[in-house]
Amino acid sequence: MNRIACTAELANLPALMSLVDGLCEREQIDGATCHDLRLIVEEACVNVMHHAYPAGQAGPLTLAAAIVHQDGPRRIVLTLEDQGKPFDPLSLAPVDASAAVEARAQGGLGVHLIRQLSDRQHYHRHPLRGNVFTIEKFLVPPASH
Repeated sequence: MNRIACTAELANLPALMSLVDGLCEREQIDGATCHDLRLIVEEACVNVMHHAYPAGQAGPLTLAAAIVHQDGPRRIVLTLEDQGKPFDPLSLAPVDASAAVEARAQGGLGVHLIRQLSDRQHYHRHPLRGNVFTIEKFLVPPASH
């Protein structure tokens, strides 16, 4: 597993992105999948950086990335943890992408993008680890039934 712990500041985004790039390179993941993973990580990390902590304060942010083979298709599992205020990104209502921009609720597009580009998402609030947001992207499409 690859892991980086840093403060939730935009200045650390390149280091977080390099974790994804390194994983893509080591695992020889195709360009389109790597692009999706980069977007997912960028959106998820920037959401924490902008919303998890009070204005002007940066708390901890941890990103872990692992390739998982058991219990289903081969996939990348991304786990973001922060000690910010409790927030379940999956509680946001799905975005009505067909609505006019002016009619859409402010925000939520990052989570919408994460949902669109990944296969499974899970959130829970851990008593010690804080917000734990897990995002999975299959590397092999699941067999259709």
